[in-house]
Amino acid sequence: MSADALREQIRAQVRTALGAKATGADTSVAALMQRFEAGYAAANAEAIVACFAPDVVWTLPDSRVLHGRAACLGFLKERFASPAGPKFSDSHMNVLGQTVVQNYKVSVPLPGGQSVTLDGTDVYQIRDGLIARKDAYWKQIGAPKPAAPAAAPATAPQGVVVPLRVGTAAHAQALTDLFKRLAASPALLQAAQSGLLRFDMRVDEAAVKAVAASAATPTPAAAATPPTAPAGTSAMAVTTTIDPAACCSSCKAGKACECKGDTCGLHDHPADIPELKGVIGEKLLKTLSPSVKTVRLHPKAVLTPLGKEALRKRGITIDRGAKT
Repeated sequence: MSADALREQIRAQVRTALGAKATGADTSVAALMQRFEAGYAAANAEAIVACFAPDVVWTLPDSRVLHGRAACLGFLKERFASPAGPKFSDSHMNVLGQTVVQNYKVSVPLPGGQSVTLDGTDVYQIRDGLIARKDAYWKQIGAPKPAAPAAAPATAPQGVVVPLRVGTAAHAQALTDLFKRLAASPALLQAAQSGLLRFDMRVDEAAVKAVAASAATPTPAAAATPPTAPAGTSAMAVTTTIDPAACCSSCKAGKACECKGDTCGLHDHPADIPELKGVIGEKLLKTLSPSVKTVRLHPKAVLTPLGKEALRKRGITIDRGAKT
């Protein structure tokens, strides 16, 4: 049995069960609904609203509720003005006293120029010859489901930016120690290569000019010694031409220089005396550069027993004078 035949059979059974007969009231309601449908066919919002009671309540398929003729008139004018509005067809009315059940087809536009046809059912309550209530239901069975929203692109992990300032010999030494640590730690090196660890380096212009001036003015001793790099080579390039094999075993292994004393013949070892603040324990002291031989304690610093023992094992002395 087709869907239309089944629908007609159900209508007949409802009419039989309710004993519906063509009374004068039924005729007036049928005439009202004919005027109502004629208004829809002509897209005449005023003619449709004239069939409504002043206090009409219209529940739309999306659960919005319109109250009164003015709200219904505004809604209908907006619907008829849109070329993408729903299209109705195959309407059948069942008048059951002061209740009307209407079945129809409705074609609803979809994004992309396509459309879907749904089964609709409206239930009308008639009062004093006018429509007092209109409840609309659109069956969504068989309608295509909306496409799932595209997954948001994975957010790249935020990297860590380390600010670097190079303006003094101590800054330059700290930069050297940093790259030695990177070379000695596969995890840090991988983070730097992947961009998770980045460096924001700022160079003091005055310091650069001072280095350039000192490199351009050779000392008497340097004048008597053949240059170790071609003319025009920068001071930075000259420092990279030093052969690590000529220094200590630590330099040969690519690690921090372990020359005794503050200076050696091949490397400049400026005195590196950091000031320690807060609670000084073994964990904090592990972050000190291997070249550190002396530390200063801030007047409010607290040295723990484990920190004191760590200083002793590394041979680091304490300068308790205030930092100037």
